[in-house]
Amino acid sequence: MNKDSLKKKLLATLTFAALAGFTASALAAAPNPFGDVPAKHWAYEAVNKLKQEGLIDGDGTGSFQGERTVTRYEMAQMVARAVWNAEKAGAEDKALIDKLATEFTNELNSLGVRMEAVEKKSDKLTFNGFLHLSEQVWDNSGDFKNSTGLTGDTPHPRDGHYPALGIDLYINYKVNDKWQVKIEDEAVRDFRSGGYWSNGGAADGSVSASQRYGQMYAEGLVGATTVKAGKFDYGAAYGLMVAPGRKGVEGVQFAVGEKSKTILTYGYFRQSWAGNATNPYIISSTTDNRYAALEFNTALAGDANVKAAYHHLTSDGADAKVFADRIRLWEIGADKIIAKDLQLFAAFGQSNAPNQNKAYIAGLNYKRAELTKPGSYGLTARYIRAEAKSSIAPDNYWVSKYDWGLEGPELSGMVMVDKNVGIMFWASSLKATDGIHTGKLNTVKAELDFFF
Repeated sequence: MNKDSLKKKLLATLTFAALAGFTASALAAAPNPFGDVPAKHWAYEAVNKLKQEGLIDGDGTGSFQGERTVTRYEMAQMVARAVWNAEKAGAEDKALIDKLATEFTNELNSLGVRMEAVEKKSDKLTFNGFLHLSEQVWDNSGDFKNSTGLTGDTPHPRDGHYPALGIDLYINYKVNDKWQVKIEDEAVRDFRSGGYWSNGGAADGSVSASQRYGQMYAEGLVGATTVKAGKFDYGAAYGLMVAPGRKGVEGVQFAVGEKSKTILTYGYFRQSWAGNATNPYIISSTTDNRYAALEFNTALAGDANVKAAYHHLTSDGADAKVFADRIRLWEIGADKIIAKDLQLFAAFGQSNAPNQNKAYIAGLNYKRAELTKPGSYGLTARYIRAEAKSSIAPDNYWVSKYDWGLEGPELSGMVMVDKNVGIMFWASSLKATDGIHTGKLNTVKAELDFFF
């Protein structure tokens, strides 16, 4: 592998971690949209060799031991670490790293790690992202009719649809061999007014609304521990208590482990809407939401995993809508490959609220979309029940009224219509669980994405 090729792959890895939020959003928070690496695949031996030689260091993103079969997502993460450290490798290991990068190019691309045209960027700074054009339509009934728009679903509730244009830009700066600074800036513009989101449509140039948001944090290694510090996205376990894409944590996070992974998060959870609704019974929009979470993930077998998380929120009691000054939430779930390209997953959780305190999801993931492969696709079908005081935000869909509780089926997916051009879609039909509100929240969204 020549120097330019090696540098090209090294630079590409800098964009890897910041895209976790996008990947989860595009695939509806699916726990494993990428499938598994067969148990006898040559990549296991290759990665073990590189790990033994110190070219894949402990970064908390997952490895394997014994008989555990890893997902292609996890393998791509390890390959990215090898590419990151490729300058330390000898000629034989560089050739092996190049072979692994070629084998998992589609997975790296699916995670947003661009493997072409990066030679035009500097050794320190890289960027990528996607432009999206979307249309979302609501056909709500009962108490949901003409009410959800006022709490965050659409700035045009009267006619029930919202056409929008947005861009998600990821910027990564390599501080040194261990640390990076990562920035995500997402802006969504209302097609009708030309402005950012606001109920009724803001004038062109207005930035008062919440559809201008993102992440900014430092990420690096301290020994075998991956550390994040700043504002970053966090979706624990299977996303039952808080789904990926919220960009909600401002604080620090420590992740350690390989076969078994432990993640500790501490700081504050954001106030207000900020692009995705949260449950006002649990997250205050007027006072601090001090937040701590402990997550544990491990493999049960070569094709199955279990994940659990505990969340603790503390406020000063000034917001009467929040049901307690100290809120505790827990969740546990599992996933298993049950057929080729087909994964079953389920999770259950509960809060310490005296009623309306339980939540669960169950569903299937089928195949995956590969950004560089036209015609590839991935689908997720699931059923959700999140009672009114059970969850911070149990999905990444553009809906609100978690304080009424939501229950019903959801379908999402992505189809690649050309290289780096795809159509994302999702649909849901949800009813309230609180025994008070009636009707349905019915919504469908389609989005055309251009990745760069």
